[in-house]
Amino acid sequence: MIKKHYNHIVLGIGMMMIGMWLIMNDDFFTWPPDTVEFANDDAWGAIFIIIGFSLLAWVIDGQESVKWNRRLLSIAAGAMAFLTAYQFMIWAATGIYLGWIGGLIITAFVLNMARRSDTRDDQDIN
Repeated sequence: MIKKHYNHIVLGIGMMMIGMWLIMNDDFFTWPPDTVEFANDDAWGAIFIIIGFSLLAWVIDGQESVKWNRRLLSIAAGAMAFLTAYQFMIWAATGIYLGWIGGLIITAFVLNMARRSDTRDDQDIN
């Protein structure tokens, strides 16, 4: 399983690392001033950790559920796109670079994984 779905492993570990980064850095987001406390909440990091753990669990489970693969990749792409867009907005508004280009690359990686994912008939979906 791990050899076949190594991209899921890499993405899962990466999402968990991003989640840990968000939890450890309580002053990462600085704009807009009214939402700084909400944006720096540890819940956002926990969401990324849960997504990463779920991707790893999907690989370890070994059943290769197409339905869950689609869901997990969609959720991961959405989370990364949201993070990237928020970082881009902060850069555009304040000039403070927060790594939105790296987030854009990861989002493209996830979307490419989703595009290339298994496309069996819906009858075969577990």
